Amino acid sequence: MMFVARRENGGKVHLLENRDEKELLAMRKKERFFCPVCGREVQLKLGKQKRWHFAHKKVNQCLVSSEPESAYHMRGKEQLYKWLRSQGFHVKIEHYLPGIRQRPDLFIEMKERQIAIEYQCASLSTEQLLKRTSSYWKAGIQIIWILGRNQMKKHSAYWISLSSFHFLCIQSYPQPFLLFFCPNTKSFMKCELLTPFSTNVYFSHITHFSVRTVTFEELFCQAVITKERLEREWQKKKIYFRTNVLPIWNYSHKSLLHLLYQYHLSPSCFPSEIGVPLPSAFAFQTHPFIWQALLCIDFIGKFKTGEYFSLHAVFSYVNKRRNIQRRTLPYFSQNVWRLAILEYITFLCKAGMIEMVNVHKYRKIRQFMILKTEGEIQEYDAICLSHALSLFETKYNMREGKADIIREYMEGIT
Repeated sequence: MMFVARRENGGKVHLLENRDEKELLAMRKKERFFCPVCGREVQLKLGKQKRWHFAHKKVNQCLVSSEPESAYHMRGKEQLYKWLRSQGFHVKIEHYLPGIRQRPDLFIEMKERQIAIEYQCASLSTEQLLKRTSSYWKAGIQIIWILGRNQMKKHSAYWISLSSFHFLCIQSYPQPFLLFFCPNTKSFMKCELLTPFSTNVYFSHITHFSVRTVTFEELFCQAVITKERLEREWQKKKIYFRTNVLPIWNYSHKSLLHLLYQYHLSPSCFPSEIGVPLPSAFAFQTHPFIWQALLCIDFIGKFKTGEYFSLHAVFSYVNKRRNIQRRTLPYFSQNVWRLAILEYITFLCKAGMIEMVNVHKYRKIRQFMILKTEGEIQEYDAICLSHALSLFETKYNMREGKADIIREYMEGIT
């Protein structure tokens, strides 16, 4: 389905600009319409249920492969188009780019820059999404993926489920975020501070923006976010996890239970240094508690107090562990996982378990804490959480706003 078609005289019919039903009905009786991409004949649909649109007479006829568009997708695309037009942008809808054989939902030309916007309301395979993203970049076009609200799975106000598909769409600047749009409520949902508690469950600070009031540039400014909500939510989640850790890990992570038992650790009393939030932890597909436990217990735990180890040795250990898997993140450096590891090492320094000798060398100060009572564990959990949250504060400068990404940063969203 599409909003634009070519007429027999070479001109175009734009259904978002021409809403005169009588005129369109008269045109439909007198002439034929054609796809601007493949040149094949299309039908003008002027129904009452769906948005007016053009459709190929036969499915999968067009040169540009695309998934079928739902009424939900058509409404959203129309609203985004009108939203950009209202701000004075030179925006085209369904503009075909023959050089890369792509037809983005929206295409903007601004200040010698080209930006494609894809409004995605259905899941794509990793291969498809990477191919489309890469083709835009090779053509020097920035690409913004805006997901339909129907692709957001919320557990509660601050917890959402994310799949591999979502991670392919996470923008990197000014801090990692996902952008959703709902045509029913005519609003954007910007998910920031994405922090994994498990393989798929993430903390997210969600900000709602009405399409009536927010501008394109405002949408890409970093909001001032405080750490208090993440702190409260993480504390509650970790307490629940400790009380249910045995059935959770026994079901899917028996190797970790074996590691805990090897060190005579009760599953519910695992060290507080394990399971802390980190700004770049999303780089790993593996459960954060697992890769942190492997580093804390299996790697650092084997060193004697006072012994040294290098950062290179830590990276090498992670690389060799097949059960530590990294995510595909096209908007980030391939080494973003190293940043997550460095953040965890920095946290352990703050917690007093190790100390930095120089940029690449560390010394073990003490063994991980083994506490017995519920009160002691919760108290030390809170201390460790505070150390971990200081990394967010440092990285995102939570007390101050950031510059406008679109206006001041040419590399911007890519």
